[in-house]
Amino acid sequence: MRKASFKTALAAACVWGVATLPAAAADANHDFAVHGIGAISCNQLTNAPAKSQAEVRVVLASWLLGYVTAMNRTDAVTYDATPVQDQGALVNMVSGVCKLHPKVPVEAVAFSVFQSLDKAKLATASPEIKVTVGKSSTVLRQDTLDKVEKVLVSLKYLPAGQATGAFTSSTAVALLKFQTAQKLPTTGLPDPATVVRALVELKT
Repeated sequence: MRKASFKTALAAACVWGVATLPAAAADANHDFAVHGIGAISCNQLTNAPAKSQAEVRVVLASWLLGYVTAMNRTDAVTYDATPVQDQGALVNMVSGVCKLHPKVPVEAVAFSVFQSLDKAKLATASPEIKVTVGKSSTVLRQDTLDKVEKVLVSLKYLPAGQATGAFTSSTAVALLKFQTAQKLPTTGLPDPATVVRALVELKT
């Protein structure tokens, strides 16, 4: 259920972006070579045989991590182009949008997904942290948690004095309230779906 909800949210956020991709590339005709799984169509990606799906996800995850690393390296004002550190969640985002755009190359969808996350990107270095609620945990960057807490404060789910950047029981309670209001899975964690809703999709 969590994966489906997340894919649907991201797919909806990226539809416009895929349809309006800018023409910016290396040669005079705005063409560039795409390597690996990014070069295939979304239809080929999403319709791979069931027995190959696990392998496809592993290959796509590796390709996406390399793709976002290249974005981080080449953009002078970006430390991390994505607030989502979970590679499985990144795969779900791209796969979800691909299902809506079967004729589009996977690379174009990946570009659109990362463009949609642009307002939540990190401009300066920030360490990864692991937060846990019960038996579940998620990994995100410290600055991303700080930004999520600011949203929770602005929505009055978290008292300003408790937005310390340290994940506490108060943060978890505030997240549960936010997730309930937003009809997200109630994990109490700043998981990928919650981070994207708070920092990308929410209109504040």
